[in-house]
Amino acid sequence: MARRLAAGEAYSYWGGRPDAYVTPGFPLFLTLCMKIFGSDVYGLYWIKVVQGGLTALTVLLTFVLGKQLTKRYSAGLIACILVACNGAFPFLSRFLLTETLYYFTMMLFFVVFVYAWKKDTWWAHALAGALFCVSVMVRPLLAIVSPFLYLPLLWHRRQCLKKVLWCAVAFAGAFCLVALPWWIRNMVTLGRFVLFATQTNPIYAGLAPNVQALGLKDPGSFMGNIKLLFKLLWERPGGTLYWMTLGKFEIIFLRPIGVWIMKNLTTLATHITLYLGLLGAGIVLLLPKARWASVVFFVYLAASFAVVPSARYGLQYMPFLAIFAGGLITFLVEKIKESRAQALA
Repeated sequence: MARRLAAGEAYSYWGGRPDAYVTPGFPLFLTLCMKIFGSDVYGLYWIKVVQGGLTALTVLLTFVLGKQLTKRYSAGLIACILVACNGAFPFLSRFLLTETLYYFTMMLFFVVFVYAWKKDTWWAHALAGALFCVSVMVRPLLAIVSPFLYLPLLWHRRQCLKKVLWCAVAFAGAFCLVALPWWIRNMVTLGRFVLFATQTNPIYAGLAPNVQALGLKDPGSFMGNIKLLFKLLWERPGGTLYWMTLGKFEIIFLRPIGVWIMKNLTTLATHITLYLGLLGAGIVLLLPKARWASVVFFVYLAASFAVVPSARYGLQYMPFLAIFAGGLITFLVEKIKESRAQALA
């Protein structure tokens, strides 16, 4: 697809007639890289080098976000070490997949958004909105958190509501400005408005391990998916509940991705990140001043349980889980030091 775009052909996933089957973020990234490096073997090598650089920057952004959220240098350092020890990140950077670019844009968005949330300047919120659009145009799943981004700000700063609303407008305006060329292109080329993409129904496909074997037909709408889910819960309650929870959890987080170098280190880092991170996120959910971070995380996490599961999908949560794990470890170490100091006093 990117090679066709680089050659001046229409934006089309299948080739031929124009379509909007996939969001434009990653295809345009590949097209730009191919324009710079070429699309031959040499060019593909340098694209993978660029992706390796994005992976390294993702690790750095994990440290920055961890330090921002916890106000602890050590928590950010632990988080970035956990991500750096996860061999799945550099492994996937060797392939031309959306993951590497998405992880980078996603983490960059959250770093800028937290900065905007703390500094409360309209230009920072506008930049965050633009980066949010870029991330969503690489992978639309992140859009699920959009209703929850400004709710804490509206509550905590309700005394200066006008300024908060102005920041939210700046965020939304920048988002729309970046998305506008895609929307106009779809209106002109396809004759209809397409928000993100026209992909197949991932929620329907994720209702069971094999929905077609159950004789279920794609309803083609969100409410139709909900009705099918309730139908499955009524007819097959045990199997459906297991699949929608533990079954998908096992696929998303516990299945290996193909790492063969330092596999044991990757497994250890993954388990520490996963279990300590979930525990840390659950604890933060109980803290009034910090729970918004956990709310956004769990909403984002729940989105992957609503669609077709994949082992690659779990990696997008690892930087956040690493931050929660780093915060928890730092908190426990500080409490142990305080207890020892009190015992010696």
